[in-house]
Amino acid sequence: MLSVLERILDQVLVLAGQFGIFVLLNILDGHSTWKVIRPNHLHRERNPVARWFFRKLGLPRGIVIFKTVLLLILGGAFAIYAKKETRIMNITLGVANLVFLAVVIHNYRVYERVKAHREVTRKFFS
Repeated sequence: MLSVLERILDQVLVLAGQFGIFVLLNILDGHSTWKVIRPNHLHRERNPVARWFFRKLGLPRGIVIFKTVLLLILGGAFAIYAKKETRIMNITLGVANLVFLAVVIHNYRVYERVKAHREVTRKFFS
């Protein structure tokens, strides 16, 4: 069983698939972040580096540029180490994908609460 898992984690194709999932999750993270912090609720962003970036570049441009730079840097690192450290990179991306999945789910849940609050406020003041 362990040897099967090792063979899977040693495949560059698996790493490429995981990186594709990583990119998709980052796109969803950017979208869900935008929905939560728009139009001007940057205090809801928990990442101080991202929050600074968004303040300087505005929304949604700041989100797009921040995510693009992040993906280019990490993509470059993964490309450099993909052949030499495939197993470690697959494990790292697997963990990162689980973390980003949790972040995306959390962001969309926060958005649902924000949306419900907006609707209650709108009805109250109408």
